[in-house]
Amino acid sequence: MHSPQHSSELPGPKGLPILGNLLQIDLPKLHLILEEWANRYGDMYRFKLVNKAVVVIGNPELVQQILRDRPQTFRRGGSIEQISRELGTHGVFAAEGEQWRRQRALTMQAFKPEPLRRFFPTLRVITERLQSRWSHIAETGNPLAVDKDWMRFTVDVTTQFAFGYDINLLENENADFQRHLESHLPGLNRWANAPFPYWRYFKLPSDRAMEKSLAIIKETINGFVRQTRERLEQQPELAGQPANFLETLLLARDEDGARLSDEEILGNVFTILIAGEDTTAHTLSWLLHLLCEHPDVQRKLQQEADTALGDHTLPPELGILENMPYLEAVAQETLRLKNVAPILFLEPNQEVELNGVTIPQGTLLMLLNRYNALQDANFSAARQFKPDRWLDANPASCPHNRSAFTPFGAGPRFCPGRSLAMLEIKMAIAMLAKNFTVIPVDTGQPVRELFSFTMMPENLNVRFKKR
Repeated sequence: MHSPQHSSELPGPKGLPILGNLLQIDLPKLHLILEEWANRYGDMYRFKLVNKAVVVIGNPELVQQILRDRPQTFRRGGSIEQISRELGTHGVFAAEGEQWRRQRALTMQAFKPEPLRRFFPTLRVITERLQSRWSHIAETGNPLAVDKDWMRFTVDVTTQFAFGYDINLLENENADFQRHLESHLPGLNRWANAPFPYWRYFKLPSDRAMEKSLAIIKETINGFVRQTRERLEQQPELAGQPANFLETLLLARDEDGARLSDEEILGNVFTILIAGEDTTAHTLSWLLHLLCEHPDVQRKLQQEADTALGDHTLPPELGILENMPYLEAVAQETLRLKNVAPILFLEPNQEVELNGVTIPQGTLLMLLNRYNALQDANFSAARQFKPDRWLDANPASCPHNRSAFTPFGAGPRFCPGRSLAMLEIKMAIAMLAKNFTVIPVDTGQPVRELFSFTMMPENLNVRFKKR
């Protein structure tokens, strides 16, 4: 019987003394570098960032196993929890153990089907504003850096869902608030992947700017918390049917009858605001990019929208979205090819053995969350954009390995906001397909993948043409 191999014996790129592989890492291209190394060294390899040992895992079964074994055996990378505590944004995303279980049970109440059904009319109003904005832009013929509009749309949706507050960036373009939100994830990405916590000793101008923006976001959230508390005290009848995420958090009690603390409420509202804006907006941007590259898919999507919506310019009721299978397939295929969370950062709570390899407690694990969905062994013609694969996926005739498809994670910590994100995506794209044709704009630079905790498109500009 062979003794287990130690993780330090795994193959991987050669590094330098002391620095390890630090100089080979370009943070905005981190996911691409790790995926390329997986092609070269296999679906489990190691590298080093100064004194930090890293094990990269791309095997789909192992990724699923690790995600299922949270939070008992594995947890998020410890730096993420430490940083969120330092910043005062510690919510369900970064929480671990019993604290995570308690917060997860309470926050999930807001994402049940009934609250989402009640939210649909509000989502429709926001989508109508986006349609009106794009109609005006289409008349001018001007190109549009569409990611900014998707950010406005998702912030409007998330603030309405989270607070019941109509910030209305689509019509007012309050760029300051949007700018403060956009500054957070790049800063978190920089801190989480730093070889040591340099910011505790000196701060870069970008770090100071992030902290200033964070203070403004927190002040805004705390204002909403105060207003909502006062309203619930003045109208106790609202307790029977919370109208938004914040009301749900303020009213929720755990099995022992305890409420969430002020810090937990702030952390979880902050989490949904940041995560709801960023990941959904980038997914929508990638979807438009893929429609520009595949006009045949865009035409087929338009035909489905014409049939489903009839004389309406956007879906009048939730049931219409549930009967647009090609729209669902386009969304799924976008999530497969352009997973905006291509890397997950975890670590084992104790020494573990994975596929005959011993991994010490606390070793940073980088799970390749997109890599497997791009392999022909898991999906036929894996690098091609083929939405039809989701409508008639016959494993006997073509590979279609759903265990290799984890855009929202898997296991107990599966993304709680998945249903809201998919509702936003389908609502916005149904409106787009019914009313506009999206046309690519040549900027002289290719559209590139840029990693900044989430993966976004760079150099994406489009034009809208009214149908």
